Amino acid sequence: MEDFPELMPLLTVAGGPMRGASFRLSRTPQVIGRATTVQVSVDDPHLSRRHASVRLAADGVWLEDLGSTNGTWLNDRRIEMPELLSDGDVIRLGRTELRFFDPGLARTDPVGLRLAPQLGPQRRDRRPTLPLPVAAPPAARA
Repeated sequence: MEDFPELMPLLTVAGGPMRGASFRLSRTPQVIGRATTVQVSVDDPHLSRRHASVRLAADGVWLEDLGSTNGTWLNDRRIEMPELLSDGDVIRLGRTELRFFDPGLARTDPVGLRLAPQLGPQRRDRRPTLPLPVAAPPAARA
């Protein structure tokens, strides 16, 4: 996967002060917090300096709260111990909402990521778009 960085898991800020920012995960555990010394620094005063960590393991990506004041929330549930993430999970830290995206498992790709056709499944169930009927002008109806 390191040969294709675009296939490494990704955290995208979906809500909060840094909305739109993305952070690509790596094999090295990454700490998320408001300190400038952490690997994923998020500008949110409601985060602890070292709030949570994410680590990429052989069995997936794990999220762990690091004893933060406001807690780490995964899909609207406060986590107490390390949790395995799934593609599409929503992580809330303070007032920041992160979306987890794993291109290796995903059925859809996030905005801005384009995979080569041979790397992703082809959708054959799309229906053609049909034009809406247009009403005739009132004079032509008579």
